[in-house]
Amino acid sequence: MKQPLCLIVTSISLVGCLLSAQAQELKGKKVYYINSYHAGYAWSDGEEKALQKSLELAGVEVKIARMDTLRDKTPEHLAKASADCKAAIDEWKPDVVVVADDPVMKGVFQPFYKGSTVPFVFCGVNWDASAYGVPCKNITGMLEVCPIKDLVSEMNTIKPSKTIGFLASDNLTSRKDAEGCEKALAIKFETTFAKTFAEWKAGFVDLQSKVDILIIGPDAGIPDWDEAAADKFAEENTKVLTGGCYNFLNGLAIVGFNKIAAEQGDWAAQAAIKIMKGASPSSIPLSANVKGELVINVRIAKKAGITLPFDLLQTAKLLE
Repeated sequence: MKQPLCLIVTSISLVGCLLSAQAQELKGKKVYYINSYHAGYAWSDGEEKALQKSLELAGVEVKIARMDTLRDKTPEHLAKASADCKAAIDEWKPDVVVVADDPVMKGVFQPFYKGSTVPFVFCGVNWDASAYGVPCKNITGMLEVCPIKDLVSEMNTIKPSKTIGFLASDNLTSRKDAEGCEKALAIKFETTFAKTFAEWKAGFVDLQSKVDILIIGPDAGIPDWDEAAADKFAEENTKVLTGGCYNFLNGLAIVGFNKIAAEQGDWAAQAAIKIMKGASPSSIPLSANVKGELVINVRIAKKAGITLPFDLLQTAKLLE
């Protein structure tokens, strides 16, 4: 039944009033957001955009720092970027610090603020945050986990698998992803962690000769990465069923069960709002992402001669 126009207008007005009241309540509040990576990396861009939108709608002032730890992985760079963030926090004195992904937890939270009076919220930390002293009284957060069971379940409707390969760039996130996925499935992967585009292409071909299905992880940090060339290479060289958990890998894999970056950023923003309204970080339970989008790259499947079930094609977003 279509809602009467007066009810729709009233609902919109009510939402507007609630947002306005919240903005007044949070007027003058400040959040310092530290992105471990750089502008232009699709995953962290999605986290950042969602967080910034939610906080600014709530009337909160947001400052953003980006540590750029994928393009410069040296310990010296992490130490310098972390010290710069600490100096900014100590000078600006935000009401809450929100941090995204593992490097900032390692470089900023753990050495400088663990157990302090400064409230922290994290997002995008892969699988487990215990290495950084979590749980802890002054922090809460949303872990980032791969929906690997969902992905492999969908892939098994196409072709049952016993052996699994994992291909990604060589960085902390990729290695934690591989380890977490292995534990979730209780199976040992054949892995390749590539430092260059040439190593990635060699690993793509080699792993397919060893496994039933190949999971493709993030390419971030490969300095000579060429997305268009990678998509073309995958289309021309796919021999077994491939899958991934990131939407920016849709051009490389036949099956995607993709995490949604905005879920992380929005959760972190809502947790920060609760803290600014009086909640303690430790009173907000740690969480993990649950949302996902099923995507099928029909073009690669056809090229590889892989037949896709009708039911799967009916429920997924299709790339042709």
